[in-house]
Amino acid sequence: MHPRLELIHEAAQGTERDAPPLLFVHGAFCAAWCWQRTFLPWFARQGFDCWAISLEGHGDSDGHQYLSAISIDDYVRNLRAAVKRIKRTPIMIGHSMGGFVLQQYLTSHTLPAAAFLASVPPTGLASSSLRLLTQAPGLLLNLNLYQQGSYNPAQSELRDLLLSHDAPEATTALLMQCCQQESQRAVMDMTLVNPLAIRPIQPLPALVLGAAEDMLISPEDVVATAERLDVSAEILPHMGHMMMLDTRWERTAERLLQWLDTLYQPASAEHSCHVPA
Repeated sequence: MHPRLELIHEAAQGTERDAPPLLFVHGAFCAAWCWQRTFLPWFARQGFDCWAISLEGHGDSDGHQYLSAISIDDYVRNLRAAVKRIKRTPIMIGHSMGGFVLQQYLTSHTLPAAAFLASVPPTGLASSSLRLLTQAPGLLLNLNLYQQGSYNPAQSELRDLLLSHDAPEATTALLMQCCQQESQRAVMDMTLVNPLAIRPIQPLPALVLGAAEDMLISPEDVVATAERLDVSAEILPHMGHMMMLDTRWERTAERLLQWLDTLYQPASAEHSCHVPA
């Protein structure tokens, strides 16, 4: 029996582009809501048909009662199910854990293109955990406690972990309200990665972005993902881990749009990147 999966849809506004739809894949502790405030309406205004999935056990998808047992392979199956529902193979954009899931998907499926935002690298979370253990052991401890449901971070701690220092309180409050526990099985799948079992990905157009102020995914992690895809890594300045919600999220969106424009010309020579305040 297949789980019911939440898919949020934002139809293209104005003249729809002759381009595949966009499917946004969230990271750990999140769901489709993290794309809903900014990226979905913004890219819909640029003429793209936009979708965001809540992976199994997240958001309004089935699976919360067995969340701890859900694997990365289950999340890959979720992506396959989402593509069937969309009925057209999309360009996928994966954030953090979603980028790791997307990499696994690409070892056995083809896509027109794929983008990775602060993605967990091919080797998983081991290097990130080791870095936190040496540089910020308290942060690593709190992350583990949060994962076990034994710790509720203060709003300022959550901002420091996931956002830049000048992130608005409303954004931090959204994370406080909506973040949830992650699958323990999926976290282990990303932590205990066998380097000899990392499978190749067939060449495809890809964009790999990182965030300069990211406490979780280092520039070296971003480079590792880019090398797997045979592209150059780009690190955006003054940006925290939640690249779709942080203060300067438009920079992420505009760089992604610039890349999409090289693959699929806009419907007209003019398109607006202005986001109302």
